[in-house]
Amino acid sequence: MKCPYCNNDMVLGVIRGGRDSVKWISKEKDKGFILSSFAKGITILEWLDSKVEGYYCKECNKITIDLEKQL
Repeated sequence: MKCPYCNNDMVLGVIRGGRDSVKWISKEKDKGFILSSFAKGITILEWLDSKVEGYYCKECNKITIDLEKQL
């Protein structure tokens, strides 16, 4: 895959879940670490043994991922 920022080749890898879910939360809804598990956001990973594929650009230091459709 080509990087959408610099057009260099990207490397395929995975991001693995841990004990807690991983979500993207808008800045306005972010209430800090403890309350973030209750905030509505886009779930990237559930928990334990989940993973999502992503492409890493060494030049830009960015990772791009495809998400499942959120309701």
